[in-house]
Amino acid sequence: MFDSHRFELGRTCALEHRQTPPHAACQMANRYRQSSLRISGTYIALIIRMKGFIRTFVENPSSRAAARGRSGVRAAAAAIFTVLVLSLASGAIAATATKQRSSGAAETETPSARLAVALHQWAREHLSAASGTAPAYTFALNDKRLAIPLCDHFVIDPDQLIQGQQSPASLAVDAACPEANWQRKVRGRLKREPQERTLPANKAAATAVLQPIRPITKGQLVKENALHTVWLPPHRVPQNALTGLGSADYYAARNLRTGQILLTSDLAVGQAVVVVTQAIPARSHITADMLAIRQRAVGVPRDAYRTVEGLEMLAANRLLHPGDILRKRDLTKAKLVKRGQRVAVESVGEYFRIASELIALQDGFLGDQIELRNPSSDRQVTAIVTGAGKARSL
Repeated sequence: MFDSHRFELGRTCALEHRQTPPHAACQMANRYRQSSLRISGTYIALIIRMKGFIRTFVENPSSRAAARGRSGVRAAAAAIFTVLVLSLASGAIAATATKQRSSGAAETETPSARLAVALHQWAREHLSAASGTAPAYTFALNDKRLAIPLCDHFVIDPDQLIQGQQSPASLAVDAACPEANWQRKVRGRLKREPQERTLPANKAAATAVLQPIRPITKGQLVKENALHTVWLPPHRVPQNALTGLGSADYYAARNLRTGQILLTSDLAVGQAVVVVTQAIPARSHITADMLAIRQRAVGVPRDAYRTVEGLEMLAANRLLHPGDILRKRDLTKAKLVKRGQRVAVESVGEYFRIASELIALQDGFLGDQIELRNPSSDRQVTAIVTGAGKARSL
């Protein structure tokens, strides 16, 4: 089929390249133009012959009568000649089109494509892959600085610097074209086949984590009904994620929001500490009904009391509020005996025990020696304070 674009391109190239060597595309277009002109001339000659035939045998009656009188041999010969000419013309047209397609395919092959074929063939013949199969490389041939010429035979690695080598991940090989006096170093990179990532057999496909279903404030006891379990892929689970509460009582170490993944640092195990249950004024004597043992996990000081034993001998040195954790710094020695107070004094021996009630002549703390007076005999006695309103004579 006639291609007007290629025909016009051939005419334009013929006008522009009269003195300089034409481009490869122009050469191909010129060939197509010349072939089209030859085919057009053949068609024109056939049309002229057919017009003469029609004028002779159709428009001129005397010619038709004369033709009837001629022998059948000459008419048959004329018909055979006409068919032969038409078949030769069609064969010439088909041969010209086939030649144009083959020449066009050969001329459209770019120099970089030829060089790529040569490089891949060299890689298959001279390099070996670890798997035993021929390695596949991607060569950087789009760089304009290479200036790849049109060459019939490229020579790869002319100095044989790479021989029998295990296929490297990247390489730089020399490529040369002797007929064009051209040689460049071409870089290539090994194609990596994608590998399927599979989980180890001992590793679960998903990991269970805990998330709050409602906000939890700092210091609040975390119960199981306030959490729910979510299964996540291993790459989304933090290393210190909490997977279960266990039997211990956990308290929120910070404010927890809904839907966050619980970490081990988000919870703290409760500790038994002494907590104030009612307001205790400063310098007040501590009694058992003022204190209680509670579980606390947040804000537990190091000097917190863990038991109430021995606290009856102490007094508060500041105002203590309900809910406060009792600390050692909050208490001081209590004044167990006050001046003028009646004190129960015991005199204990190996075979006797005498109890009397004396009047304290001075204040006394636990373990202090104080002077007491017997109101009946007005005799003074020295004793050691052992408790609130109690002492033991020496």
